[in-house]
Amino acid sequence: MLYRTPMTNFGPKLGLLGFLVTLPAWTGCAYTFTNTHVQRPSGVESVAVEAIYDTSREVLPHELLWQSLQDAFASDGHLRLAPEAAADALVRAHIKAAQISPIGSNPANGVQKDPQVFDHTSPSAPARFRTLTQAGQYRDKGQVVATVEVEVWNLHTRELLMKRTYPLSDPFQAIHNATPGVNRPNDHLRYQEAVDASFKTIADNISRNVVRDLLVH
Repeated sequence: MLYRTPMTNFGPKLGLLGFLVTLPAWTGCAYTFTNTHVQRPSGVESVAVEAIYDTSREVLPHELLWQSLQDAFASDGHLRLAPEAAADALVRAHIKAAQISPIGSNPANGVQKDPQVFDHTSPSAPARFRTLTQAGQYRDKGQVVATVEVEVWNLHTRELLMKRTYPLSDPFQAIHNATPGVNRPNDHLRYQEAVDASFKTIADNISRNVVRDLLVH
């Protein structure tokens, strides 16, 4: 009699146990299996990123791509960042083509047209001419397009570990659109900030792809 326990006492415990047993069956469907795996190149444990080489003839913030490549390898963690003199591999990025082009609509800026310089009677007053620091028309959006070739070299064996070309583009808001039709004096600063942010997006995407293409097989 000492070993007999009423069956009703196991009801709540069995209910909880059954829930815990069946829980993995519910959550297991969230896992997927692929035949890809992360593998470092043989003999490569550290990597250096060389200064960006640019032949695109477009003024771009190269340091953003250089920093993004380093951040991508540091975030991944499979390869250690090191100076070139102490690294096992070297990453070289070559911006082969780039363009900052206007897209979107083409509204007028509300700036008056220049009068004729001389109408055979008297010269026009200087105040009648438009301000040269403001454009008569502008595009409200722009786009950064870049093609970057990336090589990864084994510094010990001089073997080319990877070579890829990455064509990417990113649109951006070219002007401040809070007051349509007015080209504010500091819009050029907002434009440059937008260009830099757009190129940073491209640089981050390229850098993530470089790490993936080098390590994921």
